[in-house]
Amino acid sequence: MAVLEDDGAEEEEGLLAAEEGIRVVAEGPRAASSVSGGLSARLAAAWRRPLVQRGHAAPYWLKHHAVPNDDEEQCVRQLRQLASVSFQKEEPTHNRALRRLFAAVRSPAEAAALPETIKDPRWKEMGFQAEDPRTDFRGGGLLALQNLCYLAEEFPEEMGLMIKEAGPSSPNSEYLFAAACVNISHMLVLLLGLNSTPSMSPVRAMPSPAHLVARKSFVKVLVREGSREGALQITPQEVLGELFASTVMKLHAEWKAVCRRKPGATLLDFGEALGSTALAAEHLLSSLSRAASDTPARALFSSIDSVDTQSLATVGSIRLARWRSGFLEACCRLAEVLAELKSSLLPFGQLRDSEL
Repeated sequence: MAVLEDDGAEEEEGLLAAEEGIRVVAEGPRAASSVSGGLSARLAAAWRRPLVQRGHAAPYWLKHHAVPNDDEEQCVRQLRQLASVSFQKEEPTHNRALRRLFAAVRSPAEAAALPETIKDPRWKEMGFQAEDPRTDFRGGGLLALQNLCYLAEEFPEEMGLMIKEAGPSSPNSEYLFAAACVNISHMLVLLLGLNSTPSMSPVRAMPSPAHLVARKSFVKVLVREGSREGALQITPQEVLGELFASTVMKLHAEWKAVCRRKPGATLLDFGEALGSTALAAEHLLSSLSRAASDTPARALFSSIDSVDTQSLATVGSIRLARWRSGFLEACCRLAEVLAELKSSLLPFGQLRDSEL
């Protein structure tokens, strides 16, 4: 009887082992499917991974044309932090910046005589919408005011002429100059990808942000200008101020061109000038990589004035630059996907061997 019990026990163990084997074999496809699904998720995550120089699988020569390095990223972070500061009506430093702008456009004595509330009808002469200019900075933040101060202090004659030509004394080309400048500042923030949160662009058809190579070209200028010696060295904020000033002058020229093409043009047509200016700014950024490396930022950005926004060649050049940038970006992302796939294949093969 004892032998029979042993045989029965062995038979039962054999049946259990067989059932276990059937279960393992049956679950094998499900396990493989689970691994396959996890791999797909990892590959998708690899494609969406932020493009950075350090640790990214793409070769250096490829990243050099499209991906900011550590120094360039640091400059971008500085500007992004500045762009994230909203304008606060009750903040003393923000109100002092307004007085600084008033002093640059009018005179220090007139700025000192402004009431504590800042309200004054002369703000409207500069192209603000109301006697209290603070309401105009809700969309552009403190950076828009700082850009206006830079324009007024570095280009006083040009700004004075633009204010005059945009004022009531020129009824055929009148527009709100200061309010338009706030729009330009906001437009550049979006074009350069400096916004921390999604925001609506003043130009509907404008890419937000611009293509990768255009932004890479701009941040290379930031680093280059910051590494110059002595008085030639300028900060990232000043580089942005130079781009802002050149773009505002281009907007002014584009609006005058619209008024010449349409003698009865009104402010309803101002969007056309904004759109042309956005096109010119993207063309400028796309062409920065072709400029000489020792060209100062002011000379680089002033070339926006020669961009013919009505030319098919300009539109074609921008489309080609977008395609090239998209191709380089896709190559960088594909390199990351292939690296993820390579690192995942060996563990998957080991899993299959252990299951079988």
